[in-house]
Amino acid sequence: MSDNEVNLRTIGCFCNNRNSSIVDALLGDAYEEDESGVIAYYLVKNDKGDILFFFSLKCGLLYDEFIEGEKLRNLHKFYNYLFKKINNDEIDEEEKSVIRSLLEKTRTKKGIKKKDVAKILHKSQETITIEKMFDDGVKNVGKTFPGIEIVHFCANDANRDKWNKYGFDQKLGVVVFGYFIVPIVQKVMKHVGCEYLFLFAADLTEDEELVTYYKANMNFRDKVEHGAAMPLYDFACKFMYQETKGLAAAKDEFFNSFNRDKSAV
Repeated sequence: MSDNEVNLRTIGCFCNNRNSSIVDALLGDAYEEDESGVIAYYLVKNDKGDILFFFSLKCGLLYDEFIEGEKLRNLHKFYNYLFKKINNDEIDEEEKSVIRSLLEKTRTKKGIKKKDVAKILHKSQETITIEKMFDDGVKNVGKTFPGIEIVHFCANDANRDKWNKYGFDQKLGVVVFGYFIVPIVQKVMKHVGCEYLFLFAADLTEDEELVTYYKANMNFRDKVEHGAAMPLYDFACKFMYQETKGLAAAKDEFFNSFNRDKSAV
């Protein structure tokens, strides 16, 4: 967005009847945030330079709660327990393998999942819990998952008719997702780890129309498997995500059947 100062003038015509707060974000701090690298904003235009859509991306992080379910008393006690247990000749090789995996994940700072800890503790006769042993402002989690957040994803209702004139049998947002966002994520994945793509759907409708849209058209899901830090702005939103490993295949499938009317003949 900030690559061209003309964008500062052209975004003034942007509007969206569903969510005016997203438009406020575009007209407010978007140019400065893009220029400073805090959030990357993208404007999707037609061949005449009319803005049809805008979206923004930033790096993010998902995580597994470490202490959900069983409460662990003390981190030091827990790892002493693991070292003691792995040297116990009475446990089988399968259990030792799980313990070795836990210790190695801790050593390499890859994190530990809840289910891995449960495999060890369910047979334990000791009462082990973990207290919060870190400084204020640091959250103790089990395993983290690198990702990219779609911060904004919004069509320009002022120019929606210009998209409709193309006569494509596809929704504008779905095309933007497959043609622009997925390739950006793929490019990022060549340089840094990125396991998930996620968003907070701003949907206050009773039938969750927007959530259904993301599920049906872009393969997002809202099943809570991992945690996410939700900013105040998104408190009224629903957290949704998908694995990045399936994006390429889904994109190819979408564009291979892009002209649905013709493919049905």
